Amino acid sequence: MKYLRSVRGRMLGIAFIPGGALVAVAVVIAILLIHQAVRTRDMAVETAAAADRTARAVVALQAERSAAMAAPDQRSAAYATYTQRIESAIAGLRDYARHAPDAESAYQQTTAVELLSVAEGMDRSDSLALAGLDNVTRGSFTSAVASYRAELARVVPQLTESGRMAYETLTRSAEWSRLAAAENAFTAAEPLPLPEPTWRSASYAVSAQLGLLYTQQSQYAVQLTLDDGRRTLAGALAAGTALLLFAVLLMVVVRRLVARVPVPVVPIMVPTVRAAIPRPRHARSRRSGLPDPWPLKAVFDDLRRR
Repeated sequence: MKYLRSVRGRMLGIAFIPGGALVAVAVVIAILLIHQAVRTRDMAVETAAAADRTARAVVALQAERSAAMAAPDQRSAAYATYTQRIESAIAGLRDYARHAPDAESAYQQTTAVELLSVAEGMDRSDSLALAGLDNVTRGSFTSAVASYRAELARVVPQLTESGRMAYETLTRSAEWSRLAAAENAFTAAEPLPLPEPTWRSASYAVSAQLGLLYTQQSQYAVQLTLDDGRRTLAGALAAGTALLLFAVLLMVVVRRLVARVPVPVVPIMVPTVRAAIPRPRHARSRRSGLPDPWPLKAVFDDLRRR
């Protein structure tokens, strides 16, 4: 019985090797996928924080630029300095977008950065117009207006359905038309075709709508990255659980199969003790140095019979 148990134990040990390897593979795969999911989530959170910091920094720098350009003697220097700082901040956010965990997230985040650049271009032209245009700054104003309009038209096809609807609503609004009329008049060095308060109100409304477009697109890109991380985590847990269950099931099946396999038992032959066959006296071994008593006894018996 001990021999039988030993053989079956060895068979079970050999059969459990694939199951143990499968469990190890499941654990490794689950760990790798969970690590990737956590990394994706952390990257999404980091990108969202960077986008928020950049947007706040851009708004603050735009306000500082408008205030600094109020002084005529510092207008050009202030415009160049603050514009360069804003462009550097946007370029840093663009680098974050390029390191997104997947191509779709990078695409959507890059689109959000382009919208932020559009909003900055509109504010740049507005700050020039508000400070007053001359022969030097009118060229910069015209270039800024043409740039942000062309960039906005280029980015629109990349937006989500809700983003395109918001863009169409913006371009069909009265504020957009009033702002466009004011910008065309400034470009042509003509008087404003509408009162200044109306122009300022239209400028604020368009700037707010462009900022809202950026915010919606940025949130969508971040949410897309978070959803990808959740899917990766769910897939990791599901794959690891499935592999572990399969390994446990394999071990149970192997154990039952091994228990039913007849194991041949080789009997151990133990020699039995048999009675010794008496040998004739003359065949017994002699001890060295002692005479054999058999011939003397024969002589005495013969003398008695006589």
